[in-house]
Amino acid sequence: MPDPRLFGLADLEAGPFEAQRSLNVVAAADAATAALDTMGVLTGWAERHGPPFDPAVIPLCCLTAATCTPWLDADACLLLAGTAAWLLAVDAWSDAPRAVPHSADDSADDSADDSVEAGVARCLAVVEGGDPEPGDALAASLADLRDRVTGPVAAWWRRAAVEHLRGTLFERRAADAVAAGGRAPGVEEYLRHARGSIGLAMQATAAWSAMDPEDVRAWLPALRQPLRDASTAVRLANDLRGHDRERAEGTVDALTLGLSQAEVAERLARHVARCRAGLRPLAGTPAAVALDRIMTWGIRMYQLADAGHTWKEEHA
Repeated sequence: MPDPRLFGLADLEAGPFEAQRSLNVVAAADAATAALDTMGVLTGWAERHGPPFDPAVIPLCCLTAATCTPWLDADACLLLAGTAAWLLAVDAWSDAPRAVPHSADDSADDSADDSVEAGVARCLAVVEGGDPEPGDALAASLADLRDRVTGPVAAWWRRAAVEHLRGTLFERRAADAVAAGGRAPGVEEYLRHARGSIGLAMQATAAWSAMDPEDVRAWLPALRQPLRDASTAVRLANDLRGHDRERAEGTVDALTLGLSQAEVAERLARHVARCRAGLRPLAGTPAAVALDRIMTWGIRMYQLADAGHTWKEEHA
């Protein structure tokens, strides 16, 4: 049974010295420069939209983008970084007992429905091409992201956004039902939805959008299953790290639904291995490299911290 502390990344057992030896300092400098160039732009974007965006997580989002696709310049990294920031904002909003997606903009309609049901519906309309309602921070920022996604991957991005939003709504409904004494979902039902709600597919397709469209078109069919496996792996890593917090918040996860830590770790390792096996025929292509790096980055982050939640407290 895999060690749950390794979060499916048994190759990291060699320790930090080996990892440091493999870190190319030139690539690291390129990534750091791209991240710094992106931070100012994305911080301004988050501040313009307002709550539930938290400017404090913007550096993490920019580092994610620049490190997972270090060959892309700052402008190309911006879509992935913005997607990561949007996903963290949605998570904070939807986990609140009473979700308020609107910004502090005076034009916001105070009578608007602030429920997760209504907020998800507004965002789904934006994914399909609609205009956001005035003052709706999540919908307006989602429209910004939508308009930047181009090429053959656009349909994949829209599907990933729909799966994320529907998964988010599923989790909110499940948590509310359990809190009211109702039936909890089964583990497999939960994972079908939670795979989408983790948002990795939105991040990967955002990265692919910056790549050569004809190359991406040729790679897409072979990327479908690895994308699902990567999404499930990161979701399980999230559940391992965030279980105590989510239990306190009343949020359901794989452990509250009956899996042990060892069972979650075993599934996580299996999905990581299957993702990488599926990517092997595409070895060296930018899309495959980006997907593997986004998956590994996410899992490693959850090994180290409850990234995007208790990061500031753990590193204060």
